[in-house]
Amino acid sequence: MPVQAVKINLGKVRDFTKGTGTKVDLLKLSIAVFRLSDGTFRAIHNRCPRGEELVNGVVLKEYLFCEYHDCEIHLSNGKVEAGNEVVETFLVEVDKGFVYLTLE
Repeated sequence: MPVQAVKINLGKVRDFTKGTGTKVDLLKLSIAVFRLSDGTFRAIHNRCPRGEELVNGVVLKEYLFCEYHDCEIHLSNGKVEAGNEVVETFLVEVDKGFVYLTLE
């Protein structure tokens, strides 16, 4: 049986501050949701490849800086710039003033 995608309402756009991350816990999954300075949203697994939280990292354009390991992670594809590691990313959409995350 195919797995269906689930769209989850995370709240109103105005509840997310530009340039910062918001931690969202869904079941056993911790996700960091970022509202970029241009207003777009990105969501990424809230752990770097070495297990540290990413939600408090510094965001510069499309990159998240992991303060623990001095590396950058591309928020749209999860690629860690130093090496071949990848952090899982999630689809985020805005509709009628609300932010939605899709889990597959």
